[in-house]
Amino acid sequence: AVGHLTPFLDEPHDVPFFKTHVDKMRDAIETVGRYREAVGNEVDLCVEIHRRLTPAEAIVLAQGIEQFHPFFYEDPILPDNFDAMALVAQNIRIPIATGERIHTIYEFEALLRRGAVQYVRPDVCLAGGLTHSKKIAALAEAHHVGVVPHNPLSPVSTAACIQLAACIPNFALQEYPLGEGEPPKSEIVKSTLRLEDGFLIIPDAPGIGIELAEDAAKRYPYKPRTVHTRLHVDGSVVDQ
Repeated sequence: AVGHLTPFLDEPHDVPFFKTHVDKMRDAIETVGRYREAVGNEVDLCVEIHRRLTPAEAIVLAQGIEQFHPFFYEDPILPDNFDAMALVAQNIRIPIATGERIHTIYEFEALLRRGAVQYVRPDVCLAGGLTHSKKIAALAEAHHVGVVPHNPLSPVSTAACIQLAACIPNFALQEYPLGEGEPPKSEIVKSTLRLEDGFLIIPDAPGIGIELAEDAAKRYPYKPRTVHTRLHVDGSVVDQ
C-alpha cells in the first residue's frame, strides 16, 4: 500500500502564513513521523511538499524525515529551476519526484540530465497525451528513473494513465484519486476501472478501455472553481 501525504496540509488558510524556521521544520518532521507510526512499515509514504520550500529548507526537511524512509519527496521546491532541484537532490538521501508542471521532452531531458529527479511525474492530460508521455518515459528509462503518472482528475485520466503504465518498463506506481468508484466520478463513464487488492486491472476494451456516459456533460455541467491566492505575512505569494 502507498500513502500520499503533505506535512503542511493542516495549516490554517484563513490567515497570512508565518512560522519560524525551527517550528516549520519541526512540525513537518513530526507530522511525517506520526504517519509512519500510524501505518508502520506496511505502507510506503510519498511526501508531497507542493513546491512550498526554498532549496535550503528542502534539504533540511529531507534530512529530518529520511529516518521514516519515504518512497519519494515530491516537488520540494518550485520546479522551474532545474539546477536548484539538482542541488537539493545532491544533498539528500530521499528520491525526488517532480514533473506535473513540466510539459515537454526538452524540459524533462534537462531535468534528467542534471540528476535532479528519480521519479518523473508527467501528466498525460498536459504533457502531450499518451504519445508524448511515452517519449518522456523513454527518456527517464535511459536514466534509470521511474515513472509515476500525475493524476488528480477523473476516471478518464486514470484510464489513460494505466494504459501508459502498461506499455513502459519503468512504471513505478499510479496516483489514484479518492472517489473514483462513487458519484459523481463514477457516473461520467459507463463503467469504472476495477480495483483489486490495491491494483488497477487494465481493461482490454478499445481505446483507453472506458466510455464516457452520453449524458455526463448534461448531468454534471462545468462549474468554474475559484482559486484564492494565499499570502505570507509580508504580502508575497505562497505557491501551492
